[in-house]
Amino acid sequence: MPYLSFYRKYRPRTFAEIVGQRHVTQTLANAVKAGRIAHAYLFCGPRGTGKTSTARALAMALNCEQGPTAEPCLKCESCQRISEGTALDVVEIDAASNRGIDEIRALREKVALAPTDARFKVYIVDEVHMLTGEAFNAFLKTLEEPPAHVVFVLATTEPHRVLPTILSRCQRFDFHRISVADIEATVRGIAEKEKLAIDDKAVAMLAHAADGAVRDALTLLDQAAAYAEGEIGPEVITEILGGIDFDLVAEFADVFTRRDIGAALSLLDRVVAEGKDLRQLLMGMIGHYRNLLVLSVDRRAAEGLALPEEIVQKTVEQVKDLSAEEVVRILDLLAEADREMRFTSQPRLLVELCLVRICRRREPPAARPAKEKPGAQPSRPEEEAPAPAADEAAEAPPAEGLPAIRHRWDEVIADLRRHKRNSEAAFILEAAPEDLTDGVLTLLFRHRFHYDQMVKNQKRLTTVAEAVERVTGQVVKIKCRFAEEGTGEQEGPGQEGKKGRKPVEDVMSLFPGSQVEE
Repeated sequence: MPYLSFYRKYRPRTFAEIVGQRHVTQTLANAVKAGRIAHAYLFCGPRGTGKTSTARALAMALNCEQGPTAEPCLKCESCQRISEGTALDVVEIDAASNRGIDEIRALREKVALAPTDARFKVYIVDEVHMLTGEAFNAFLKTLEEPPAHVVFVLATTEPHRVLPTILSRCQRFDFHRISVADIEATVRGIAEKEKLAIDDKAVAMLAHAADGAVRDALTLLDQAAAYAEGEIGPEVITEILGGIDFDLVAEFADVFTRRDIGAALSLLDRVVAEGKDLRQLLMGMIGHYRNLLVLSVDRRAAEGLALPEEIVQKTVEQVKDLSAEEVVRILDLLAEADREMRFTSQPRLLVELCLVRICRRREPPAARPAKEKPGAQPSRPEEEAPAPAADEAAEAPPAEGLPAIRHRWDEVIADLRRHKRNSEAAFILEAAPEDLTDGVLTLLFRHRFHYDQMVKNQKRLTTVAEAVERVTGQVVKIKCRFAEEGTGEQEGPGQEGKKGRKPVEDVMSLFPGSQVEE
């Protein structure tokens, strides 16, 4: 006898065996008991949530020799044939491969025929949204007024693609994603029946990886049982998923809290050396920081995360050192890297830049004394305002001028991305605001390609200037300057060079500080 996978071997056959869809199964069971059988049903919901299984259970309930009954016997010939998929009067149609008008016309001709040996002919049309417009229109009349012995069950993962005229002729049932607790209970029950030793943490990892689909969880369990030698532990699940375990993600979070760039890059080296997928790493960190965000807003929400106790405790411990604003900042950077991952040819570099930005502390430039207006009386020492405390001076962001633009340069780049100006954001990503004189903001470029792309297109310069104005409130014009390492400096077309400047002066123009003589 051929081997049956777990999800096929333990496929539910009655309403009572359907997991996590009581709002559907209870309604259908009551309808069968009361003899209120509709001629057409529409089952909507994500994959692996029981749509087709419920349709088969309905067919079995209608055609059981003891019925119609909400609790079929599972022993009569009709129940056995439906369970084995050999019943002539229960027809399953894949609309993805039978989507044309010719197939629907053939279906209309068969509908009129009486059942062969059952009480009802049940047509289960899977992925019904794949039918063409012409096929839908040809199906309308048959669906609205089928013979009394016919019941249609239409299943779809995308109900918004089903024509309203079809929707209005069906009783609609929306299937929900199965809860983590229900999936865990199902996995444990099947592991017990199959005499598999599985760790509780591994069960939790399977349930979360299934993303609300029992079928996915059982497929993973089947794979884990074939892979493991002995007990199925968390390391086995991590291996077969090819993903990132929680301990690694939590370690990254600790490093981010310490803002230790070296440790973050060392961890990334380990991830790359182990051959793990960097996209999976980003997704794991995004999921973890989503949980941290929930807890940072409401510590009482830990129960709603449906995570193992060990993971909940670690998450609660980490959130103590974080504010909601910091969690949102890190989530923004991770989500931005995830969006750009599909477009980059160097994913490791992209993740490295993301880690550096997360760990980097934003130190505002040193405050410069305000210039006194011409003719103004010099202020006397006794009239000077008291100096702010050291902590207040460090926390207060610069209000205007070049320091304000430097302080909020990351926000300017983020603003460009929000306005779908990704090219400009990429070109100025490694540029630095160098000087602001008479409303002209000079940007220093270290890469020739980025510099050329900006100076050749006046519209791009205008776009960046508009972003600066939106973020800082300052109206500026953009000027570009390119400094080639070791060979002097070059300027944009029509711009005067700054001759005779030493490299140390360039550095001091970008970063506050003073030169120390040895």
